[in-house]
Amino acid sequence: MVRTGRHTRATAAAALAAAAVAGLAPPAHAVITTVTDTGSSYMLTLRVGTVGATVDTVAFSVTGANAGLTPTAVTGTPTIDVWVMPVRPIANTTVARPVTLRVDSSAGLSCQSGGCGSTIIPFSKISWVATGNSNAASGDIQNGRFDTTANQSIASYDANATFCVGPLGLPCVLGIGTWTYLSRNLTATRLQFSYDNDVIYPGGNYKGTVRFTASME
Repeated sequence: MVRTGRHTRATAAAALAAAAVAGLAPPAHAVITTVTDTGSSYMLTLRVGTVGATVDTVAFSVTGANAGLTPTAVTGTPTIDVWVMPVRPIANTTVARPVTLRVDSSAGLSCQSGGCGSTIIPFSKISWVATGNSNAASGDIQNGRFDTTANQSIASYDANATFCVGPLGLPCVLGIGTWTYLSRNLTATRLQFSYDNDVIYPGGNYKGTVRFTASME
C-alpha cells in the first residue's frame, strides 16, 4: 500500500503459470490477496484461480497432429476464474476511485526440459475468451491476448461506493438526502486460454508465469 497525496493505492498480485508443448496440469488452487489501508476503510481483494494455496497451472498439450505440418490452436486446461472486489466506506462524495486489473506477461515461457534448449515462447502466442463477464463499457475483462508487456491493462472500472446527495446537489447533512448504492466489482469472470500453435518451436516442456495485479486509486 502506497499513499500519494490524498489517495490510497492498494495493490494485490497473483500469478498464473502456463505450460506449453506437452505436459499435464497439476491440481489447481487459488491465489487470494486482500489489501486494506491503515484504517481498513478501503479494501481490495484479488482472486486468481480456484480455492487453495498454490498457483494454478494451465497446460497446453501439443502432440500428435497438432505437432505436424498442419497444426491448429490448442485449448488449455483448466479455465481460470478471476475476482476483483473493492470496498469503499459510506461517504458524502461521488469522487471516483478507479480500479484497474493489469497483467505482466513480459517473461515468456522458457524451456524446462526435453531438448528445447534456450528457446522462449512469447506469451503473445496465448489468448483468452472471457465468459461470465459484463460488457466492455462496464469495465469488465473482455476477450483478449497477452501483449508481452509488464503493465497490460485488461479491466478498469470505478470501485464500489455508497453516497448521499442532499438538496440542490449539495452533500447530505445528518444523512438527509438521496442515497445511492453502488456495488461494482468483477466476480466470476472465467478465462479460457488458447495457444496459437502457429510457429514450430523445438519440442519440449515450456513454462512461464503471468502476474495479475489489481489496484485501487
